[in-house]
Amino acid sequence: MKNRKKLKKKYALFLSTMFLAGCVTFLLWDSANSQEGDSSASAQTLTTDVTYAGDEVLKANDSSIAEANAILQSSTIMTTAGEDLAADLDELNAAYPSQLGFVLINEQTGEAVTTNASRVFTSASLYKLFLTYAILEQVDAGALSLQDQMADGATIDDYLTSTITVSDNETAKELAYLIGWDNIETFIHDQGFVSTSFNPYLESDGVYYNGDLETTPAEVAFLLERLLDGELLSESSTEYFLGLLGDQQLVYALNIGLTDEVTFAHKTGLLTDVSHDAGILSMDGQNYIVAVLTDGWLNATDDATPVFEGIGSAVMTYLYAQ
Repeated sequence: MKNRKKLKKKYALFLSTMFLAGCVTFLLWDSANSQEGDSSASAQTLTTDVTYAGDEVLKANDSSIAEANAILQSSTIMTTAGEDLAADLDELNAAYPSQLGFVLINEQTGEAVTTNASRVFTSASLYKLFLTYAILEQVDAGALSLQDQMADGATIDDYLTSTITVSDNETAKELAYLIGWDNIETFIHDQGFVSTSFNPYLESDGVYYNGDLETTPAEVAFLLERLLDGELLSESSTEYFLGLLGDQQLVYALNIGLTDEVTFAHKTGLLTDVSHDAGILSMDGQNYIVAVLTDGWLNATDDATPVFEGIGSAVMTYLYAQ
């Protein structure tokens, strides 16, 4: 446990540095760009410049980023239950080689069980976690309000609710256009999530669009852990974000292996060949971060079901042992 605490302290120190690095000016589209482009970029856009306030700007060097990545990828097994969970994951990895990434963090003890935690996956709709973080950071900065109206008259609150609870792609894209895919990418990287990317590119219409969406199990898990610990956002925005995750309507993945004894505030991601689920498990007043990313399926909706059933059962066995 001491080793895990040291890792978390070093990670927290790095994040403090990265936060200061993130205090560079975060420019949003000007009014000219907000008027250009096709209807897919129709959301109202800010015409004011937004900065992440700070007294000085620090740049993290390559060694600090490498150290942070090592911490993100670390597995610290301290109990027999953790060893058993790792063994179950090994069996699943053998049955589905190179298709599974997993992180579980026991918030009470610091124990972490991982497999393929640093592997880059297509993020599918897990990118919406990072998008929501970026939007709520702007809310905390006063540049946006949850009651601001989008082009169709719905509020940012409405759009965020649809984006997280039912994984609406259109509301998510409009929110991304609101502050710019390029700005979101810069912000996320400045916060230390260096393996998460939207690969933005600029089109002739003056609008940034997303390319391949990528992330890792480790970075998804640590985003959730920092959210739960109140390290990402203000208290009100943290509570709001957690509330959205708790209202999740899509329960086709990890939920099928869990019992009614746990609550799961989470976000799914699904493509033809990809199925993910990540969130915060709560049982008997204790919290656990879990991220499960899978790919390589012909029909993920059906093919990934046995994996999520197996992982859910293994996780429940771990929780019962606490």
